[in-house]
Amino acid sequence: MTRFALIPGFFAASMLLLTVPATAQDTPAGSAIVESGGLSAAQAAEAEAFIRTKHNKVRAVLRKPDTPERAEELTVLLGEFLDYERLAQLSLDKEWDKRTDKELRKFVGLLRALVERQYQRNMESTLKYKVTWVGTEQIEEGVKVNSSARSMKKKRQPPITIDYSMSPAGKEWKVFDIFTDDVSLVKNYKRQFRRVINEEGWKGLIERMEKKLNAEDELI
Repeated sequence: MTRFALIPGFFAASMLLLTVPATAQDTPAGSAIVESGGLSAAQAAEAEAFIRTKHNKVRAVLRKPDTPERAEELTVLLGEFLDYERLAQLSLDKEWDKRTDKELRKFVGLLRALVERQYQRNMESTLKYKVTWVGTEQIEEGVKVNSSARSMKKKRQPPITIDYSMSPAGKEWKVFDIFTDDVSLVKNYKRQFRRVINEEGWKGLIERMEKKLNAEDELI
């Protein structure tokens, strides 16, 4: 039977994929912008400023005592910059159009809950990283904001690159994919979801997600 881990690689280990740890330090690094048409340099800079601002808010929330109120605050904050529905749609790929609205609502809800829970667990275990923002680059769907995270405790460890694919959403921005050391969250999900659906069907995928959400361990 397939081992099904919703969160790939470093995402499972420390969750820096979605945000900067609570006591991390942000360091600008010149923010070199690569343009290739589409969004302007000013818009790319806005995207970087947006995600950095959200990170600062996350840090403020994580400094508070661990209460249901803090968890709710974090849920709201994550929803402000992470596009769960688009992440779900990209991850399901062709399977998305085969599902009913009811099935998709169930899937998106489970995916969101799993990402949020893993986020909270891993953020609390990785509190001391120094993050350097290293610029942006144009992509077909918008802009990719690039950053580098290094452990402040284990300084000999090489830094980890964390890049956020973002697109405009009204006056703000939404993150629809995250790359850790060039590994795409969406592509990892797509591969796993496809494998489980092929082996166990849609019902099997939903059951695995529900089981993971109700379990205390990291894998199901």
